[in-house]
Amino acid sequence: MKDVKIELYKIIEKTRLTHDTSRFVFDLPDRRPFVFLAGDHMKIYPDAMNPLEFRPYTPASMPDEAGFFELIIKRYPDGHISRYIHDRAVSDKVAMSGPHPGGHFVEGMARHVGMVAGGTGITPMISMIRTILCRNLDIEISLLFANRTADDIILKSEFDKYTVEKSNFRCYYVVGEAPPGWDMGVGRIDSDLMKRRLPGPSPDTVIFLCGPPFMQLDLRKKLLELGHEKERIILP
Repeated sequence: MKDVKIELYKIIEKTRLTHDTSRFVFDLPDRRPFVFLAGDHMKIYPDAMNPLEFRPYTPASMPDEAGFFELIIKRYPDGHISRYIHDRAVSDKVAMSGPHPGGHFVEGMARHVGMVAGGTGITPMISMIRTILCRNLDIEISLLFANRTADDIILKSEFDKYTVEKSNFRCYYVVGEAPPGWDMGVGRIDSDLMKRRLPGPSPDTVIFLCGPPFMQLDLRKKLLELGHEKERIILP
């Protein structure tokens, strides 16, 4: 751990997205670029002198952007580090290291990208989605996004906008508790839903999967049963 380079990054913007999730924007001095691949992560340290206590968070901003990077973080009642970051204010500095390699998106890896996310498991997908769509890459994205309620859906308005404006982006929400008039999924993501809503197995398909550990294990097994190769199921 002695080789870890920990730096202090100043919060320049803090915006609430849902009742328990906020967007944090961090300054990069001199407009320097933030070099990473979509899906890589930062590590946050509540104590800069203790590199053993940290939690990884994936930037939601795009690799093309300079001068800042963005993290979207949910506050958990029993989450020491998530509570720590949510208690920070604009102009406060936060100790981080990275970017560290993760299960990332690389241009040219596939023409059909499926994404299955549960709750904050969407955060590694955000930079990938923005990068593919804003670069106008010839890639089809199919997103399955599960949450407890519709109010828990992070960046719903952004995804809804992409659905209307981008012909290569499709999004299907699944909630545990459906509000009146809800016309998408209710319950859990299962094999039938993934078969209908995700691209089929092929050498030109990758599936990104991120969510609570039990969900990841269960859905990875189901994706394998559907014929997707294990090397093409990526856990960011």
